[in-house]
Amino acid sequence: MLCAMSTLLERARAIANDLAVHRIAHDREKQLAPSVVAALRDAELLSVLTPTELGGHALAPADYVDVLAALAAGDSATAWCVMTCSTSTLLAPYLPRATAEAVWSRTPQPFIAGIFAPMGTLVDGALTGRWSYASGCRHADVFFVGAIADRRHVVCLLDKETVRIADNWDTLGLAGTGSHDLVIDAAPIAPDRVTSVFDRAPWAASPLYRVPLFGVLALGIAGCALGIARSALATVKLDEKLPSAAFARIGELHATLASARAYLRDVATNAYANAERGELDARTRGELRLASTFAAQRCADVVRGAFQLGGGASARAGSIAGNAVRDIETLLTHRMIADRVVPAATRAVFGVGATPPDL
Repeated sequence: MLCAMSTLLERARAIANDLAVHRIAHDREKQLAPSVVAALRDAELLSVLTPTELGGHALAPADYVDVLAALAAGDSATAWCVMTCSTSTLLAPYLPRATAEAVWSRTPQPFIAGIFAPMGTLVDGALTGRWSYASGCRHADVFFVGAIADRRHVVCLLDKETVRIADNWDTLGLAGTGSHDLVIDAAPIAPDRVTSVFDRAPWAASPLYRVPLFGVLALGIAGCALGIARSALATVKLDEKLPSAAFARIGELHATLASARAYLRDVATNAYANAERGELDARTRGELRLASTFAAQRCADVVRGAFQLGGGASARAGSIAGNAVRDIETLLTHRMIADRVVPAATRAVFGVGATPPDL
């Protein structure tokens, strides 16, 4: 059933309130707790970007950012897995509609793990390859993976029985995402489970599916960063005895976080409005990536600042600020918000040169 944005946000906040007790176990087990996955399913937070035609919510991008930020304030790994699952569902309307309806008619709706990068090859209907960074793969019912077929990029939809998970996720941060490798060896793929976002148009009606897919993915990453920064800043203890310099620093961090969120939501809102009017252009694509990268980097500044303000307590194992530093630094390695994006995004915003197809 379609829920109002306020309802989904309330559900995300309610789940976030209970996530702190799972953080250590998530990192240790390199996956989310079964009870957390069940709560996400029950709250319909895995289908926030799924087309309404498939029983999802097709949230506007700015609202999507707020849901992820709310979850990440409780546990970064949980928010990250919701982000990767939900952005993978953006691929659903590129499949034949009957195929998508057969997959998404399940109750509850499927948990998706996806890797867009073409790390496999599809030859004569058989898929082979190894894909890294499959966040949430231990919970997935189905997988989307990228491959090369006849010199073109495609994505393939597979059931979990076809996929072998290589247990190799050992990282500084975001350990609970369980982003292990996937291994597939000559698995047969039916033609109706192969598609491409580069030469097909989505059949879903919502303007969401006209917003650049990579732009929505980048917004999701930045949304997770906002929540991580919010949780870190909340650890700073306010006391009248603090020196003026400390209050000035706290105010600066607060303003930095607020401005990053405002810019991100403003760009996301404009992109959706442009999609409604059918006026998406290079500037919109560039702004999405620029705002997402800027927000993530400013969130990292906030996290580092909160860590420093916490003093020796921040350095203790298990501290919220310490965990936030590890998670935000790991988050910044994602290619969707890497420094290399900024020059191309800036050129697109100001109309200088050609816009790369993956912007």
